[in-house]
Amino acid sequence: MRYQRLSAALGVTSLSALLSLFALGAVAQPGPIAPPAGRTPSIWLGPKPLPPAEAGIGQRILATDLRDIHGEIHRLFGKPGQAGTVVVVRDPGCPVSRRYGPRIAQLATQYATAGFGFVFIYPRADLTTEQRLQDAATLAIPGIYAERGSFALAEQLGVKSTGDVFVLDTEHRLRYRGAVDDQFGIGYTKDLPTSHYLRNAMDAILNDDAVAVPATSAPGCYIDADPGQDRVFPPLPEGYILSLLSTSTV
Repeated sequence: MRYQRLSAALGVTSLSALLSLFALGAVAQPGPIAPPAGRTPSIWLGPKPLPPAEAGIGQRILATDLRDIHGEIHRLFGKPGQAGTVVVVRDPGCPVSRRYGPRIAQLATQYATAGFGFVFIYPRADLTTEQRLQDAATLAIPGIYAERGSFALAEQLGVKSTGDVFVLDTEHRLRYRGAVDDQFGIGYTKDLPTSHYLRNAMDAILNDDAVAVPATSAPGCYIDADPGQDRVFPPLPEGYILSLLSTSTV
């Protein structure tokens, strides 16, 4: 194999370092998560494997324009990662999304050094810029934090849940979609995860291997990825589809 487990590649060999990483996941968590008032769960209980073809595994994701929380325009894949791109759905109003914040921050910090770029999208129309800025400050990791363009990209990816994450390789093909892991979800909480879906997918790509579990359902709050809710692009003439204008084959 070209790569060993990332922890070894990063030199995490001391006992104290290993114990620190373990403690991040081992801290006792609050009880079962309930959906917020007025929100519909994407699924109850834990993630389940999905048929890869139905989940879009292998499809090429087109470049999409994103305006970030500071007003700058970015092109998806404009700053290509050596290993690939991870798109993370964020929603500060969903308890599952909030609970996964520290786990996402930990993984992004580790795997950015291995060549993965991270993009955070917010496909929820009633979020304010201040809420996005606060979420970015809480995560405190480098990446693109989208203010507009989230819905166009979410439609193309087929986002259904605030718990969804997507891993794209250097050819912009979808290699994994679904849950971060199986620790948190609507109606349950585990002390520790037993299936590390996102981490394993990134490791597989680093090792030029097939992703063992390429698609799962993702616990969280349901999302309607309607690109009409995005206002980063001008109104289109009747009969045109936003995602066609906002994407290219670049």
